[in-house]
Amino acid sequence: MKALLFIVASVFLLSCTTFEEKQSASLYKSYKLYVDTLIAEDYESAVAMLALHNRNQFSLSNNSENFNDFFPFFSSVDTVIANEVNHYQYNFGLKGCLTVNGFNSVNEPTSLNFELLNENNEWKFSYVQMIYHESENEFPASAKCPPRPQGL
Repeated sequence: MKALLFIVASVFLLSCTTFEEKQSASLYKSYKLYVDTLIAEDYESAVAMLALHNRNQFSLSNNSENFNDFFPFFSSVDTVIANEVNHYQYNFGLKGCLTVNGFNSVNEPTSLNFELLNENNEWKFSYVQMIYHESENEFPASAKCPPRPQGL
């Protein structure tokens, strides 16, 4: 009986760990898919990958600006890091943070920090921060949520 209880408990713990890893892994997978979408210039799909509050703001603009003009940071994510070094991710509930470290096209150390929100079981990009470092020694060694300016 104890052996059976131990096996059931082990399987349960393993399945919880696997579920959490799949949830976390999807943050980076969402980033790679978003970058591919930008490279393909599929801006309709890129907008669909943004959080609801971003999509609402864009739709309220009455198309007076295109995607690149309305979202200058979100639209340039694919060009910021030319040589990726590493990434870190962390999610807690319906919010996740992803940090991608690497070098830009002129070999300057650069980090992207993303805040993602889980909306209808999909990770959506809510906010992005770009940081240019003096050296690669300044790369974050964990996921960092970007600080949001007041009012956002």
